[in-house]
Amino acid sequence: MTVPPRARAAALAALVLLVLPTAGCAAPPGAQGPPPVALRAQLAAAPKVCDQPVVIGHRGAPRAAPENTMASFEVALKGGADWLETDVQTTRDGVPVLMHDSTVDRVTDGKGAVADLTAAQIAALRVTVGPGGPHPVPTLEQLLARLAGTRTRLLMEIKWQRGEDVPRIARMAADSHADVVLYSFSAEHLKQAHAAAPDLPVVLIQGVAIQDPTAGLPLDGLALDEGLATAARITAERQAGRQVYVWTLDDEASWQLMSDREATGLITDVPAEARRWVDARCRPPRGDTPPPGRTEL
Repeated sequence: MTVPPRARAAALAALVLLVLPTAGCAAPPGAQGPPPVALRAQLAAAPKVCDQPVVIGHRGAPRAAPENTMASFEVALKGGADWLETDVQTTRDGVPVLMHDSTVDRVTDGKGAVADLTAAQIAALRVTVGPGGPHPVPTLEQLLARLAGTRTRLLMEIKWQRGEDVPRIARMAADSHADVVLYSFSAEHLKQAHAAAPDLPVVLIQGVAIQDPTAGLPLDGLALDEGLATAARITAERQAGRQVYVWTLDDEASWQLMSDREATGLITDVPAEARRWVDARCRPPRGDTPPPGRTEL
């Protein structure tokens, strides 16, 4: 298992406590540090932080802040999310914005289809659904700029788009130098995105029934509705070299079940709670290489 930043920090803190003298008391000349056994015991007592399964903040942390806003993403990361998840729609004038629904009606103080509104009109809206609002609707460019240069991975859903918008979204993600995984219900969108940004991993979302991946589409993994994420299916996908992310898991029973089945990632609306649960039940690493861990923004 790759040691994540928080685990390294905990180990360093334990080491400092062992080797530094008590404040105000100088160490006597020739004094020896703690014996190796004490050092090992102290380090072993440090809190564990798991990289597996990864905790993915679904639209950030929508139960703590308005979904798909910068505030929601910040709360998710502060709560310990390994990755962020978001949804991309394109405005009438071709600007990708972060919105789950095809319309702005449910979550904002405005009305209308995202594809019928301009970027300026979307920018004037405020997300009002969820605690702590209102907040602006971010553009994809704003989130990518925030993540560029960090190791925080973004699971970016390409919603149903005009055909010409898909390559633009994929190239924007690739050019940003943020760590992005493209995923979608549409295999055709993923083919277009992969053609435009071949270095980005692609993940197919499946929520009604399992379908065989489109021929020629090099899938990095699947994102499965919880009802489809059987033990047999997860095992088969992992044996085929694909990661499996399961959505949307918001309670301990679901986290336990999918952890037992060795899902790669837990997509959740409550990343802070999931983080605490995963860390409290830290399991040994699997034989394969885990996905990148989290890093604060």
